[in-house]
Amino acid sequence: MFENMKRIKQIIFITYIILFHSICLAQTPHISGTIQLSISKGIIECDLKVANIPNINGYSIMLNSGFNVQYFRDSSDSHNYYYEKYYNEQSYEAFQYYFPNNDNTARFLPNSFYIKYVGAFPVINDTLKMGSGEDWKGNIAFNGKYMRASEQSAWYPILYDTLNDVSYEKVTYDLNIICDKDESIYLNGSNPVKSMNAHFKSDTPLDLMFFAGQYDYSHKNKTWFINTFLNEEEQNVLCRWSDKITEYYEAKLKIPYGSPVTFLGATPVSKYQNWMFVTYPTIVVIGREPYNIKGYFNPNTNQIKDSSSIEFFSHEFGHYYFGTYFNPNAELKWIFLEGITEYMSLQIIRDLLGEERYEKNIQNYIEQIKDVEITPLNEIKNGEDIDNNYKYNYIPLLISALENQIGQKNVWKWLNYVLESKNVKTNYHFFKKSLLESGVTEKEFNDFENYYIKADNAKKNVIESFNKL
Repeated sequence: MFENMKRIKQIIFITYIILFHSICLAQTPHISGTIQLSISKGIIECDLKVANIPNINGYSIMLNSGFNVQYFRDSSDSHNYYYEKYYNEQSYEAFQYYFPNNDNTARFLPNSFYIKYVGAFPVINDTLKMGSGEDWKGNIAFNGKYMRASEQSAWYPILYDTLNDVSYEKVTYDLNIICDKDESIYLNGSNPVKSMNAHFKSDTPLDLMFFAGQYDYSHKNKTWFINTFLNEEEQNVLCRWSDKITEYYEAKLKIPYGSPVTFLGATPVSKYQNWMFVTYPTIVVIGREPYNIKGYFNPNTNQIKDSSSIEFFSHEFGHYYFGTYFNPNAELKWIFLEGITEYMSLQIIRDLLGEERYEKNIQNYIEQIKDVEITPLNEIKNGEDIDNNYKYNYIPLLISALENQIGQKNVWKWLNYVLESKNVKTNYHFFKKSLLESGVTEKEFNDFENYYIKADNAKKNVIESFNKL
């Protein structure tokens, strides 16, 4: 009898897992259809079906403003939907679309729909005619040799929950990509291929990074290297550092890291820019030599040149946790998305690269923020209050001041609590609530809040906290 009861419990548990997985997938949009691409002309044509649409009350459908929509059609492909189109600050890159009811008093959202659209984008291959600052993660970029587009560009339809501030960038997909000649084609979550006509499919929800054109790729230790120009030893070095970084985060956050990353290199379609971004599992390095991935290595030793390169990679690896595993939103979105990730990278600097490098970074943060006005964390009302200086320099200092008060172990415990939180808005209320529920005492939080956040000289107190160590 005991064995039978044990068996029944196992069946119930397995059934629960299957149902839970099905429910999660039911809430994930699925995109299928055909994408036609001309690298030389800068043209993208999409004929898609969007299905598995979550049932939400307030919504918009985001699509890059460079696309012209031919139609939205019903799931039986029998009639067109009338739609409205507008722009707001939710997305710098995209227009917002929705289907109004007949009386135009509300919006209705079907379970699935067809959409067909086309866009022609500038092919920027003449460096003499490039702008100084006109490329970014959300750009749909053609340089005559290849194109790239990330989820931020909304090159595919992205559902947005307007009431709860939730974007459904992650989708499952079943897509045919057709090029006008043989190209290397990569779609996030699938292996790259070289073909005129490639089929990509994923049952795992992912943000879609799209990269196609004339480039080479290779595979090493479960890691793809796309357009990186790294030799075998350089690939081995980067794989070893990847293991060190992911193992460190796993140990501190008590959450396994996801699948191995893909490293992707590309040049900007602007004159002087270089930067990194992540669309997990792809880490993208944008830059010309010496600021491309190859430029991080000493050509004589095949080793990474200096510790700053490790810092950059550590930050981007951290976005698996804050950006993929947990998606911040609301007023403090950029605090949790970039500021906390920068703090995590700072811990790797101290624990893997040494105290001297850690102190150098702390002093650099202080130098960057010492002469700027800082909006108190509890007074931030929108993203405009948070510039790059605030999220990349001030927040790691502020969280380090918290660490000085409650200890590094308790900060990691708090971050674990945040990561495991579901259906939350990352505003100041959540910031306080999550700290208290992770084990920080009322007195500890009040002391921190009154001295480092609400005090008239809060920024000065933050800076001076490092002089006391």
